[in-house]
Amino acid sequence: MGKKIFLNILYNIALMVMVLCLFWSIKHEQYAVTLGSTVIIAFVIFLKIQLRKEVKAMFKEKKK
Repeated sequence: MGKKIFLNILYNIALMVMVLCLFWSIKHEQYAVTLGSTVIIAFVIFLKIQLRKEVKAMFKEKKK
C-alpha cells in the first residue's frame, strides 16, 4: 500500500510540473514543448486512473 501512495504522490508532482511547463511553453510560444507536455499530462492522468482502479479492486478484495 505504501508503494501505491508513493506512486500517487509522484504522479501528482509530475502533473503539477507538467502543467507549469505547459503554461510556460504557451506563454513563450514553444509549441513543441506544449505538445510534449500535453502528451505527458494525458499519460500521467491515464496512469493515475489505472492506479485508482487497482486500489479500488484491492479494497474490494479485503472487504470480502
